Amino acid sequence: MKEYVTEAVVLAVRPRGEADRVADMLTKDFGRIEARVVGGRKILSKFSPHLNPGMRVVVRLVKKNVFTLTDVVSRPFLGSRSPRANKDVLPALFLVRSLIPAANPDPKLWYALAVFFEGEEKSISALLAVIGYNARHAKCEACGDVSVRYFYIPDQVFVCVACSVKFPEDALLYITP
Repeated sequence: MKEYVTEAVVLAVRPRGEADRVADMLTKDFGRIEARVVGGRKILSKFSPHLNPGMRVVVRLVKKNVFTLTDVVSRPFLGSRSPRANKDVLPALFLVRSLIPAANPDPKLWYALAVFFEGEEKSISALLAVIGYNARHAKCEACGDVSVRYFYIPDQVFVCVACSVKFPEDALLYITP
């Protein structure tokens, strides 16, 4: 059994069993991981206030077969008191959860996400470029138009405004020009 302490951004939290949760996090040292939160669904859980999507936290993890969260403390982002208040934060978290494989540490992505949260202007296209999908030279997958405004996550393609009506709205991310 090994113990680790690292910074993380909470991407999502889901229930597991009657009293537990699973936290999906992007960590500075391990990349994207899922950690079991024992008793995380209980009303008096010490973890609940810290495990909301978009929170920057320092976590202590124990790894036996899977990561288990043993302690967590919130750390505020420098530029904002509540990163979740911005409309671009949840799509960015969804983007990272959808495109980044587990257990693949990426320091560039970690720092790009920190800049995304701390900066005044939040750009999904800049985050996409760090992941490897630069919109600058992209063309619409459906018609070939060069003025793309959306990124369709399931197929990982760029789409123009005219063709965006052909795709499910909940999987399209708007990108600024």
